[in-house]
This record gives sequence, structure tokens and C-alpha cells, in this order.
Amino acid sequence: MDIGHIFQGHALNAVDAKGRVSVPASFRTLIEKRALANSLDPENALKIGEHKSGDCLWALDAVASAEIDIQLAASVADLPAAERMDKLEELAMDAHGGLEKVTYDSAGRMVLSPMLREFGQIEDLAFFVGAGLTFQIWNPRIAMERLPETSRVRKPLAFLLKERGIVL
Repeated sequence: MDIGHIFQGHALNAVDAKGRVSVPASFRTLIEKRALANSLDPENALKIGEHKSGDCLWALDAVASAEIDIQLAASVADLPAAERMDKLEELAMDAHGGLEKVTYDSAGRMVLSPMLREFGQIEDLAFFVGAGLTFQIWNPRIAMERLPETSRVRKPLAFLLKERGIVL
């Protein structure tokens, strides 16, 4: 899988009462580039679920999803054949079973379901942050509470909140 470019950067976007929020334009551009580079359909869709930390949401495009499958298969390659398939199924279920397919329109608007909003504790703002292969969607308040003090993501988030008149 040709990962090519990685998700980097951040954005703070409003979430309305129905869960509508816009995927940052730079992320949408990257999703399309990565899909085309891998001869995948550049459909406007993500797979989103609870991050393993339980602190935020985890968002994967088609390339990230395929790469994770490759990494999972590699992680069990040394197991005896009799155990390999069961372990791979267990890992794949954990990685993909909690994900929800979410489509977005040409302007990047998507709807986070009530379940996703609950899992990510998303309220009226969503903080998108690139995490390389994937990206994360945080409630900004929780990000400020749980990201390490040394995280270089905290300063841009604090600045974006301050621009909106919010001080945490």
C-alpha cells in the first residue's frame, strides 16, 4: 500500500445539534490523493470509531484501513497456521468491528451519529488532528485535559479556542 502523504495539522470545527461537522479541507484533499495513488475509489467516506484510548474518535480513510489490515496480518505471520487465522480474526474484529462508515458531501460535511458523538464525547466543537496514517477527532476540552502537557498539539488548540473566545 502506497501511503504517500500522511495526515498532519489540525482544525477546530463547529458541530451542530444534528451532529453535522465538516472534515477539514486539507484532510479531504489528502484522502482523495491517497485513494487515487492506490487505484482505490476516492469515495467521500471514512471509517470512524472510538480510539483505543477511549479519549477521542479514530478516523480512517480507505488507505489507512487497508494498511492496518496489512499490519495485522504481519503481526500474526509467525504464529503456527492453526492459530494464525483465529488471532487475525480477533485483531481485525477489534480494529474494524467498532467502526462506522460515515460519508461526507463535496463540501466536506458529514454527520457524526449519536453513538459516535457519545463515544468521542463530542459536543459543539470538534478538534481534528492528524496522526500520520489516520486522524483523530477530539472534544477540545477533553484534549486539553488528557493530552500530555508536553504535547505540541495543545498550543494550536488553545489558540483556536481563544480565537473563538473560549478559555479552558
